[in-house]
Amino acid sequence: MEGVALVLIGAIMFNHSWSLLRLYPDGRTMGIFVGALGLAALATLTFDPMLLTGIGEDGSALRGANPVAEITILKLVIIVWAGYAVGVAAQAIWEFDERAIGFYSVVVAASSLVALIYYATTLLTPYGDDVQLSMIAAMFFLAVPPAMVFSYYAIPAFAALQQVAGWFLLVGGIGVTTTGLVIVSTLIEARGFAR
Repeated sequence: MEGVALVLIGAIMFNHSWSLLRLYPDGRTMGIFVGALGLAALATLTFDPMLLTGIGEDGSALRGANPVAEITILKLVIIVWAGYAVGVAAQAIWEFDERAIGFYSVVVAASSLVALIYYATTLLTPYGDDVQLSMIAAMFFLAVPPAMVFSYYAIPAFAALQQVAGWFLLVGGIGVTTTGLVIVSTLIEARGFAR
């Protein structure tokens, strides 16, 4: 679940970045893509986890793992990003007010930051450094760009940040997608220490 969700959220960020960089002549096309990707991200909530299972390579339970909390936090991040995607899609298709996206971006940034802090403080012992670093990297790339989107959309005085917000989304989307692809390809697996 983790890898597929991260790839889809990265694609949401990537598509929205091109709109902010003014490379889409018609925002409705981007809105359709982002809306579909947001709904697809919600569908990943039904998938089984690949990394945060609480089970090691040998099938034994990992000492210190709390898979229910770990997956619940990731599901929260997925739901919040899907809401962001639906908001961006609605704004692009029906030309709603852009400032609402900016204010909602604070929720997206905050939830991603909470997940980053949680994963940074809890994943090392049960899963090892490769799982911890991959989840920290993904949450970092998910936390920083929405803060820039907030600065651009929500505060009219910062209109000059449009290009900056677009580039942050573009680079963040590439980083999140790359992390997701590494997880899906099983280059990163849960190892950890048995109880």
